[in-house]
Amino acid sequence: MSRLEIIALGFDPRQRELHVSYRKVLLQLACVAAAATIVAAQSPARSGTPPSAEQTGPLTQDVIGKTIGAVAVELREGYVFPEKGSAAADALERALAEGAYAKVTDPAQFAQLVTTQLRAITEDSHMRLIFGSPFANQPEPAVPHEAGFEVKLLDGNIGYLRLARFVPPDVFNPAADKAMRSLADTKAMIVDMRGNGGGHPASVAYLASFFFDPQRPVEMSSLIWRNRGTTTFRTEAFQTSPTPVQYVDKSVYVLVDSQTYSAAEAFAYDLQALKRATIVGTTTRGGANAGGLAELGSNLFVVVPVGRAENPITHGNWGGVGVRPDVQAASEAAETTAVALAAGGSERSLQQ
Repeated sequence: MSRLEIIALGFDPRQRELHVSYRKVLLQLACVAAAATIVAAQSPARSGTPPSAEQTGPLTQDVIGKTIGAVAVELREGYVFPEKGSAAADALERALAEGAYAKVTDPAQFAQLVTTQLRAITEDSHMRLIFGSPFANQPEPAVPHEAGFEVKLLDGNIGYLRLARFVPPDVFNPAADKAMRSLADTKAMIVDMRGNGGGHPASVAYLASFFFDPQRPVEMSSLIWRNRGTTTFRTEAFQTSPTPVQYVDKSVYVLVDSQTYSAAEAFAYDLQALKRATIVGTTTRGGANAGGLAELGSNLFVVVPVGRAENPITHGNWGGVGVRPDVQAASEAAETTAVALAAGGSERSLQQ
């Protein structure tokens, strides 16, 4: 069974065997919350032979049984919370034995049913069973290698930076440099993360770098990865780094809403924990785990998170609860609210 690593917060550095055809769909996986990095790696055969490669007609009980078996393997061997993974696997196998899927013939309905069960047990919004390849029918981006920045100058010399996604650093960093240079002389800045679905954690750390002293690296949230098939873990750390321009000792406001997700939440959460920005808007979606996508056959795929974020200050994350804003404002009013705060000089104390 081939295994595709699609990570909502980043990528597992041990998975390095890239498949060229899969890299073409980088940044285009709407079904996996704007995941920013794709690594397609060949894995040894695993217990439970997956069903056939395509599923074009009604589901058979044989396909359902093999799919549940394959999902259970991913849960037990890969899920970042081993006990929850085992419990979820047990629950799916029990549901199968009790005939919960006996009358299901529509593969999309089956995928939704299993997704609902997985999320109810794990309380993990990254968890899902997908029918239909996430690599199929993906349009070319309107602007190749577009990093998703929008920059403008607001009244009162307030800078505004909107970011649609955190693309990988080779594309992200030059675009961030250009955007921040254009706003370097403003008196305050609004960073708009509303609707941002996440992306690459190294890009999160790089954008945060502009707001801190380049001589004093600051730790950002790390990713804690489970070593597959074990109950041991390893840590991938991220920190700020020198940037061409700095934006220190000035007020920063980060706009968030219910569609702010994953890596975008990490940016808001980390700056809030560091008391470097005022968060304005509504509570975010609450996805703090890094998810791996496994191909199961029969045009079915499962996302089982293999890592989780951990902030060095709170020793926790925003998973399941979201980032709670410092200043509550409806999504459509968040920018106006932040402008008023900036004009009045309201800000968090800077602790760098």
